[in-house]
Amino acid sequence: MGTPCDIRSCLKRNALLLCTTLCIVVGVAVGILMKVFEAPDIAVLYIGLPGELFMRALNFSVIPLLSCNIIAMAARLNPASQGKIALLTFVYCVFMNITGSFLGLVTTSLINPGGRYGTIPLESTVVHTAETISLVDVFPDFLRNMVPDNILKTLLFSTVTTYVPTTSNATENNGTSTTNVIFYRDVGVKSGPNILGILVSSLVLGLIAGSRAEKTGPFIALAEAVTEVMTVLIEKTVKLLPIAMISLIASAVARISSLEHSLLALALFVASSAACMAILAFIVLPLFFLVCVRRNVFRVYAAVSAPLLTAFSLTSSLIALPDLFKACDRLGVNPQVVRTIAPFLTSFNANGSAAFIAAAACCAAQFVGYSFNVGQLIAIGFLAGLNVMALPAVPSASLITVFLIVRVFSIPESAISLLFVVEFIVDRLRTTVNVLSHATCILFVHYRCAKTKLGIDEEFGPVGVRTLSFANDASQDSDPQFPTDGLVKNGENVLTTATQGISDS
Repeated sequence: MGTPCDIRSCLKRNALLLCTTLCIVVGVAVGILMKVFEAPDIAVLYIGLPGELFMRALNFSVIPLLSCNIIAMAARLNPASQGKIALLTFVYCVFMNITGSFLGLVTTSLINPGGRYGTIPLESTVVHTAETISLVDVFPDFLRNMVPDNILKTLLFSTVTTYVPTTSNATENNGTSTTNVIFYRDVGVKSGPNILGILVSSLVLGLIAGSRAEKTGPFIALAEAVTEVMTVLIEKTVKLLPIAMISLIASAVARISSLEHSLLALALFVASSAACMAILAFIVLPLFFLVCVRRNVFRVYAAVSAPLLTAFSLTSSLIALPDLFKACDRLGVNPQVVRTIAPFLTSFNANGSAAFIAAAACCAAQFVGYSFNVGQLIAIGFLAGLNVMALPAVPSASLITVFLIVRVFSIPESAISLLFVVEFIVDRLRTTVNVLSHATCILFVHYRCAKTKLGIDEEFGPVGVRTLSFANDASQDSDPQFPTDGLVKNGENVLTTATQGISDS
């Protein structure tokens, strides 16, 4: 039997999980009581008000945080000294994030967890019908939003092509009049921030600022300062998450027509998320590794079991970094490469989170009976894949990005309230996949930079798998091209807030 000190230590380590579980139980119980006693609409409104204020506070911080975080991260890249490493890592992150987001969309669309058991009425919000849009207009709209013409409009509006019906009266030869409906293409704007334009603009500004660091130091410092301020603000806001969870879950449960169907829908969402993460971990990543490195990644999965367990237990890719360093060292990976790109990966590479964000946005739309067209699904895939590269370092950061995306498509934010019930489960799955992707990227970049195949030594490594040999690697001596503790700032190795990992990877 454990001593009181051991029990207190265990409770302290698992305080977040216990608090989350308790809030879920309380929120569901309050919602059921309100439903049983047929609470009036005004009571449901006031119960849900703290959760609504919580989401408004997050929305206030998320756009400046995303923009400034990307500027600060991009300014850290030094193509002159870290060109190949930075390019390979960045391409890997973008490719895997977008792949994960589209995989999440496909999985959720096929399983249809939100629409299979009916929709959830949300009386306090109105779902707007989707605009009429043609698939041929998706790519031009994508490019228009990528290159904004007004920095202020980017924060408020996004460009979209719609077809506006107009009527014309015509008289036939026999004297009868007919009314014809003609659709004209109209390139206009819709309410909601242009997230793609914000991300691309921030990335370009950051890269240019980083290339002229001696003159743009104040600009970079401003981006870092805003990132720090907004991160602290969100950290303070997230401390109210228990109250917000009770409020959001209770109000959502009180409004649903069938509790059983909603629980089944949530179970299906967890199943679809688990299936998506399994496809990423056991099909997409191994296939990528096989094509690019020509080796079987399953042979090294056992070597990274320690960081995977840490990520699953603590839902943090940052806390798993020391274990990831040790695992890569035992695999024979150049330690300078590991310590250069690993902090970068914890912020930019999150394909598991991208899959969840896209799946959650799709599921929220299904909950309220909102139908996406092909163009909107493509837009969600790219938005989720790019937004995930600037997630704030706070718990459940992926849900913050889901809030942002559903606003773009005029889906009520309260549609994702029920997802808080299963957040603590899905969070562990996506964080584990993220860390697994970090390890795959490190091996891939090392292989490409070393320009040597991954050979197999005669002896077995300490983790029970053969050690990967890099006999032809460049010298392991100190090299300014490979900083050991983080990304480079003014000739010094730093690991700042802008390069931190995320709690909800």
